Amino acid sequence: MRFIQTLHIDKIKDPFSHSFGWAAPEYHLMSWTLCSLQLQKIYKKIDLYANSSAAKLLIDTLELPYDNVYITHDNLTLSNENLWALPKIYTYSLQHAPFLHIDGDIFLFNQFDESLLKGELIAQNIEEATDYYLSTQRELIKHFTYFPSCVKADFSKTAPISAVNAGILGGNNIGFINEYSRLAFKYINKNINNLSFINVNRFNVFFEQHLFYSLAKQRNLPINVLFPIKIKDNEYKHLCDFHETPCKKQYLHLLGQSKKDEYTCIQMALKLRDLYPEHYYKIMSIFKRKESRLFLELYDRANLNTLEDYLKFNNKAEKIFNKGKSEIDTKSRANYGMSYYSGAFDLSISQAVARKNINKIDNPLIKEKAYIDYEVFIKHLIKYLDNCRKINLYYLYGRDIKSARWYCELFSNDENYQDKIISKCKHIEIIESEFDWAGIINKNKRMGVKYYENIKLSPGIFYNLIIPEVHHNKVSFFDLDELEKLILDNLSVPLSIERLIHKMKYYTDENVLQNHMHIYSKLIVTLIKQLVIKKAIRPS
Repeated sequence: MRFIQTLHIDKIKDPFSHSFGWAAPEYHLMSWTLCSLQLQKIYKKIDLYANSSAAKLLIDTLELPYDNVYITHDNLTLSNENLWALPKIYTYSLQHAPFLHIDGDIFLFNQFDESLLKGELIAQNIEEATDYYLSTQRELIKHFTYFPSCVKADFSKTAPISAVNAGILGGNNIGFINEYSRLAFKYINKNINNLSFINVNRFNVFFEQHLFYSLAKQRNLPINVLFPIKIKDNEYKHLCDFHETPCKKQYLHLLGQSKKDEYTCIQMALKLRDLYPEHYYKIMSIFKRKESRLFLELYDRANLNTLEDYLKFNNKAEKIFNKGKSEIDTKSRANYGMSYYSGAFDLSISQAVARKNINKIDNPLIKEKAYIDYEVFIKHLIKYLDNCRKINLYYLYGRDIKSARWYCELFSNDENYQDKIISKCKHIEIIESEFDWAGIINKNKRMGVKYYENIKLSPGIFYNLIIPEVHHNKVSFFDLDELEKLILDNLSVPLSIERLIHKMKYYTDENVLQNHMHIYSKLIVTLIKQLVIKKAIRPS
């Protein structure tokens, strides 16, 4: 079984300024880097199909370890720039032996099961259509003049259509895949004049994913899938959980909106830095000459220029964190630190977001109450930020290096995690408020997270967790529930997880203790895990 990938970059698109659907261009490069390095580590031999521009980026600039590079896509012209799946289809059409194609946003941490790779046809999973597919299906039926017979047959049924997810795609039945590839090109070419009437971006999932499924169904061919459960196209969960790799998860796939969610992208970047620091800092050195949200003021202040400089800085930060030197000692001549803030913190964006959401409140009394509460929240925040000025930036950077491994360090074994000692992280803050300001800030920042999409301002009791950061945002905001706050309150000294669960018994009623203690304990552990991910709790 050959393992292959495809990258086609239009000559007019600069990979250092064009995001290619990611939150920023550097995340696109980091995704390909982490994906490629993990595949090479696990399967040793990976081949790339590309045009010259893409090969120059991945091979010459990023120095990724592909075994064979085939410059096959230079003459491939996209009739519409949004036909991003077409270069993959072209790669499929070039295959003459069993293969598995793996997208550049797939992160593998263990080999696939051999039974999966023996399939005639292989895909990530079967997905069931919701409005994402169905709205585009209606557009296609209205405006297209040609459909492959298998597609036409599937469209004629009353039940919602299904498709494969093509994060991984391939198989041993090369005859089928060649036929499928020819049909995909025909599907597009016979409807070129109709593309202006539809959402072309969404059409990709039809000529790649739905066509593959419907043709296999017509030919009565089974599809081997990585995930056996059919998933609705808008209900993919936990495929972005970098904190659970490699101890709990061996396969991640950053689908759709998750690429635009900067929080998720940062987790990916931190995983790359943890596993392959040389490649991470290579990308950072490239973006030192470009505009980048990941390139830190900290790097310039530390006067980092060469890869050796970056790696020494990385090791120094980790040592300072391990020694617990969290604050600058201004009296020391041998000061191994750097102060947290060199200037004022910019609150303008969060203030604009807050006002926008306050103005949506219909009740004038509640609206006035919200304005007052926000001003109180900001005063607390400014006071906290002022107190942060002595935080050692090396310490925070070292914390981030170590935090990539905290979750697995604590929870890799389901049998003995209760004996692990945990403590509250230094320099975090909880601000109590009458409105959910952390939730509203994240509503504006997070992409594709339904919880934040649905948040609206209403009065209550809310706990805003503030985490100091080295990245451009300076702080992260998280909205806590009451139990999460109580967990942090009880970690004034380090405790075992078992002891903390025992202490949390005091905050629930007797009925729960007598009849539902297992469920309650599981809830507390889940909340501890969330606080570890947020860098509020760490292994002690």
